[in-house]
Amino acid sequence: MNNQQLFTSFLSQIDLSALRKEYKDIKIVELDMPKNVQALACIYREYWTKRKDWPNYKQFYNIYKESLARELEEWRQKTGFSKETFNRGLPARIYRTWAGLLTQIQGAYVAETVYGEGRVEMGVSIDQSGKDLVIDLGKRIGRMPVQIKKKSYRPEARRKTSPKHEFIKLVYEVPPGPRLTKKGRESIPYKRWHDKWKNKLKVLPNEFVVFKREAFVFKNLWQGKIE
Repeated sequence: MNNQQLFTSFLSQIDLSALRKEYKDIKIVELDMPKNVQALACIYREYWTKRKDWPNYKQFYNIYKESLARELEEWRQKTGFSKETFNRGLPARIYRTWAGLLTQIQGAYVAETVYGEGRVEMGVSIDQSGKDLVIDLGKRIGRMPVQIKKKSYRPEARRKTSPKHEFIKLVYEVPPGPRLTKKGRESIPYKRWHDKWKNKLKVLPNEFVVFKREAFVFKNLWQGKIE
């Protein structure tokens, strides 16, 4: 199997239901995090750079916490959180970042199946510049930044502006509710979502939404050959 297939298989084994149940109502460490304690670098290193032996969330959180133990303790003291509150709220905060970035990283692995391994870049500096990944589209087009954004109906999300440089904006949408009704039938909202996104998105059995290859075939830019 290629990297995309292996990573998608890994995502399918995550117990999203259990993680959501554990963390969805915990929102007590939600203030802006300084760059030196953010999880971005650790996430990219563990799930994009390493390319194998991807940790589950509990394992990842321990890796992150141990790698930034001093910085996290200094931030905790500065913000005034008790150890009990901090140690309860931070895993929930990091989980939300982790889950969202795994979707983008899966997309990057999919993009490699279209453009070739080594032509897709991800990392902290790219993320902090307002992009999610950069694809080398060859000499004729050059390096093209891509934004991967989950469709949101929240007013504050709609007001956000995009970087002024040229980029490809790839928007995706998660199903609005469960796939099955209480009677075990496919729900009408899910059917509508599936009809709209079936060529670009797929829902894994554990409800993780992943990209299909077609989502990264930008036909207006690429005609099947990279120089």
